[in-house]
Amino acid sequence: MNYPFTLLAVLLWAPPATLPAADNSTRIELGPPETVLADQALGLRWFPDGRLAVVRTQPDCRVIVPAGVTSFLLEGPALGKFTKATKVLDKGKPGEFDNGYAGINAVVRAKTGELLAFYHAEDQEEMASVGSGIPGFYCRVALAVSRDDGATFEDRRPVLSSRSPKNPKGTPDQGVGEPWVLTEPKGEFLYAYYTSHERTDGRGVQICMARCPVAKALKPEAWEKYYAGAFTEPGLGGKDTPILTSGQPDVDAICAQVVYLPPLHQFVMTFCLNAWWEAGNAKRSGIYVTFSDDGIHWPPERLQQIWSVPVIARYGCEVAWHPTFILDGEDGTRAWLYYGYSENWGGQPPHQPHYMKRRSLVIAERGP
Repeated sequence: MNYPFTLLAVLLWAPPATLPAADNSTRIELGPPETVLADQALGLRWFPDGRLAVVRTQPDCRVIVPAGVTSFLLEGPALGKFTKATKVLDKGKPGEFDNGYAGINAVVRAKTGELLAFYHAEDQEEMASVGSGIPGFYCRVALAVSRDDGATFEDRRPVLSSRSPKNPKGTPDQGVGEPWVLTEPKGEFLYAYYTSHERTDGRGVQICMARCPVAKALKPEAWEKYYAGAFTEPGLGGKDTPILTSGQPDVDAICAQVVYLPPLHQFVMTFCLNAWWEAGNAKRSGIYVTFSDDGIHWPPERLQQIWSVPVIARYGCEVAWHPTFILDGEDGTRAWLYYGYSENWGGQPPHQPHYMKRRSLVIAERGP
C-alpha cells in the first residue's frame, strides 16, 4: 500500500494537551513515498535496520546500512541508485560485546583520512525476546575504523555504555544504542546522540547525548556523557540526562539523527516516538522533527510530527522506522527522508520484511 501523500504546502502537528503548542516558525513539505530497494534486492533483507551512514556522494555514492544483524556497503552512481551490496561488518563471536548484532548507523571522516564508524552493538546472550521474534539485547555504542574508505573495518571497541550492568532477568531491551554522530559546526567536538534503554529513576526510553574532542575520537576514555547540564560523566558506564523525551507517559523517544542546516543556523533532529499501547493504530506514534540552536538544548515546543505511522515492528502490522534525513542540494533545505518500511511486517508470506523507501522533504523558515 502506498500512502496518498502529495507534496504538502504546510504540514503542522496538532499536539496533545500534555505538550506545549508547536512552534510554527518552520515549515516542512513531505513528498510521496518511493521504493529505493525492494525486499531481497542486492541480496538484502530486513533493511535499513538503522540509519544510513553516507561515506561519500562523489564521484560515486557509498552508503553503509544495517541489514539483518550485520552492516553492508551500498555502492552506485548516485544517492538512491544502488547497484552493489557488500558485507563490511559482521556480528562478533560468542561472548563478545557485539555477539548478536553489529549495525553501523553513522560515519565520520577523521582528519587522518580514516573512516570512523559508530555502530549499535548487541549482546543477545541469555536475553529474552522483545516480541514478534526479535531477540532481546543489551546494547552499547561501539566504534570501528576503516582505512580503505569503508571496504573493511577493524579496531572494534565500545565507546558508550550504560551505567547499569546487563540483567538477563530484566527488561528484554537494555543498555544504550542506536547512535548518530556528527562533527559540530566549529569542528571541535563530535556529538553523539543515542537511545537510552536504561529506564533508571523511573524514566522511559529516551534520547541522550555525549561528546568527544575530534582529535581524541579513537580514545574511549575521551567520551563524556551529558549529565545535569554539562558533559561531565564518562562515556563508559557514566550517568546521563535525557536531552529529548516524548513528554508523554508510556511513549518512547528513539533513533535520533541530527544534521546542521547552515541556511537556518539550526540543528534539526529526526526521530521516532513510539506509543506502544497504540499498536498498529498510530496517532501519537510516528516520525518527528525538532530544532535546536546549539545541538544540545531541544525546546519541547519545537517538536513537529511529520508522519503518523507505527515505528516499531509487529507481526502483521505496518511499520516505518529508522528514518534518515539526507541533504540533497547546495542550499541545505532540500532533503530525502530514507526509512525502512513494510505494509505487513514479518518473515513469511503474506508478511514481508522491511525494505528501503524514501520521501522528499523540504524544510525552511516561514515567510512573514
